[in-house]
Amino acid sequence: MKLNKLLAASAVSTAIFLSACANTPEATDNNVTTENLINGGEWIVEDIGGNGIIDSSRVSIVFMEDNRVGGSSSCNRYSGEYQLNGSTLTVGDNMASTRMACPPALMNQEESFLKLLMNVNQARFGDHGELLLSTPDGETIRAFPSSPKP
Repeated sequence: MKLNKLLAASAVSTAIFLSACANTPEATDNNVTTENLINGGEWIVEDIGGNGIIDSSRVSIVFMEDNRVGGSSSCNRYSGEYQLNGSTLTVGDNMASTRMACPPALMNQEESFLKLLMNVNQARFGDHGELLLSTPDGETIRAFPSSPKP
């Protein structure tokens, strides 16, 4: 009886994992399209320019219809426009952000993230399905899909 419950739980867990992975890019697919950016749902940033992120902070990127982008930048929410042409990704200079005050470390992280994001010129997928956004100087934002859209 216990074995049947264990097998059933394992099957459910596997199904959930596989369905979450179904809409993320393949490890060998480096081609970024508007569709797979949007279908990635919320991209959770794991690294900003090689400095990681502050524990328990949240930095995210959500690509939306009509070339809109937004998310959490550590302390505040941001939004703006983006353009994707092949692997060339640009984020508009017209970014808007809420103006909440947070501890200095979070504010510094937010400033670094937004500065890098607005200087991004290339998008690609890494070997593990992560989104890699790079600047002309070689600085990179690395993000993983959190909530792929069905």
